[in-house]
Amino acid sequence: MDFDEPCGRSESATIEHLIDATLGGVRTQKHRRLAHAICNHTRNEFRMQAEREFQRWIAARQGASKP
Repeated sequence: MDFDEPCGRSESATIEHLIDATLGGVRTQKHRRLAHAICNHTRNEFRMQAEREFQRWIAARQGASKP
């Protein structure tokens, strides 16, 4: 991790929220850690993709159960 790397570059240091506050996480120090910007972004994208897939799965099941 490069602390001198400009913000927005893949090797720059960012703070990763282990449980995102928008998903019910708490904003305390023990729920944060340092991460490379690219790692933080990739994990966040993976979580969001999984959430979208889950929502589509629920919608498909609800649509199939309607007569």
